[in-house]
Amino acid sequence: MKVRALKYIILGILIFIIFTIFFVSGSCKNTRSRNFNIVLIVIDTLRSDHLPFYGYKKNTAPFLNELSKKAVVFRNAYSASSWTSPATASIFTSLYPFQHGVLMGLHGIRIARKVNPDIKLNKIPAEITTITEVLKKKGYKTYGVADNWNIDEKQGFTQGFDKFQTFGYETAAVVNETLLKWQEEIMNIGKYFLYIHYMDPHVPYHRREPWYKPGKNKKEHRISCYDSEINYVDKHIREIFNSFLWDKNTLLIITSDHGEGLMDHLKWGHGNSLYREEIQVPLLIYLPGGKIYRRINTNVSTIDILPTVRDLTGLPVDRNDAGVSLVPLIENRKNNLHNRYLFSHLLWAKLAEREIEFRTTIYKDWHFIIRSPRKWKQEVGKEDDLSDAKYFGWRYLLRKPDNKELFNIKDDEKEEINKILAEGEIAGILEGKLKEFMVKCKKIKQKSFDYKLNKEEEKKLKSLGYIH
Repeated sequence: MKVRALKYIILGILIFIIFTIFFVSGSCKNTRSRNFNIVLIVIDTLRSDHLPFYGYKKNTAPFLNELSKKAVVFRNAYSASSWTSPATASIFTSLYPFQHGVLMGLHGIRIARKVNPDIKLNKIPAEITTITEVLKKKGYKTYGVADNWNIDEKQGFTQGFDKFQTFGYETAAVVNETLLKWQEEIMNIGKYFLYIHYMDPHVPYHRREPWYKPGKNKKEHRISCYDSEINYVDKHIREIFNSFLWDKNTLLIITSDHGEGLMDHLKWGHGNSLYREEIQVPLLIYLPGGKIYRRINTNVSTIDILPTVRDLTGLPVDRNDAGVSLVPLIENRKNNLHNRYLFSHLLWAKLAEREIEFRTTIYKDWHFIIRSPRKWKQEVGKEDDLSDAKYFGWRYLLRKPDNKELFNIKDDEKEEINKILAEGEIAGILEGKLKEFMVKCKKIKQKSFDYKLNKEEEKKLKSLGYIH
């Protein structure tokens, strides 16, 4: 009798252990499937090296700096373009611009038509599933406010949103006013996805008091204005963060569409090149409750945002994504993400000049840039073996390419020393990887349409410095 009772006790213990293991493992597996809200904030034109938690000497963003101490910060995040429309479309789709086909926005079209009158405006193809549509299928209510005219229905950005409002640089104050009007509706509908696109600190740079400090010359004055704009938007992010109580049950992602040239390569603005100042952006991920603090040096891209959201919400991998989930980096798990090749693209056109395409490859400490005429040929012949990308390196030993640059971004952060000839083999490998990806990647047929700016749009673009 005692033996039988002992058997039952042992059996009970075993059942309890099995149940506990199953319950705990199941709970761990579902930590990414909780019903948290998701907020994606894009701060237009914000280069990462002008933020204190990226090493900037001025505290341009006290709130974001505080938040970064409870978040994961990616120190080397790159945008897919230095134009707003293609860069943001890449965030939404996890595809590079030459895949989704959105190559420039409204102001770019106006300039480009002086070079090529037949050029048309592109939009995100309907067959591409955006981050909004992914989350809508997951049961999220979807809201968006963009203070940039390029982010609107004409270019396909509103697909999947239950409610969307586009402004034309009305400032962060107006964006917040709209959000606060929607607050009761948003907070009483269950889980939601909210996309916010602040235009500050885009040109024209305003003197935001009390943060603006006079400079000794025009350059210092403009940079001081730019920095004061970052303080200004930081203040408004703090306001909306506290109002919506995002410190509790919210996955918050903060990034930028692209950076900004501040005369680093003798140019102001963006959409001029693919140098680091125009494509290196902040990427901060605040997980629900702010429970993970980490600084990550691995190179990542804004196209990784959608796959990361999929992973954190328990959704399966989509093999159409060009990006990858950053969760292994966030959770400090073993991964091979440091061996990735990242790319960026820019279609550039100026009056009396040809249309030029810039493409870039970033790999570890290396940054390769190529400028080519529009409709760049892949230059991959039958004799070229793409499996051996080193083949391209020997071409640099036989010629002096003036349309290609190579920088070691670890030793040369400002990208002033072109090592294209000294490191020909490395340059060849990076160009080969770019061409290989261009040949093999999935491309969606571009959706183009004629669009003529109306007087109001032209007036607004003139106020933003795009039309003179």
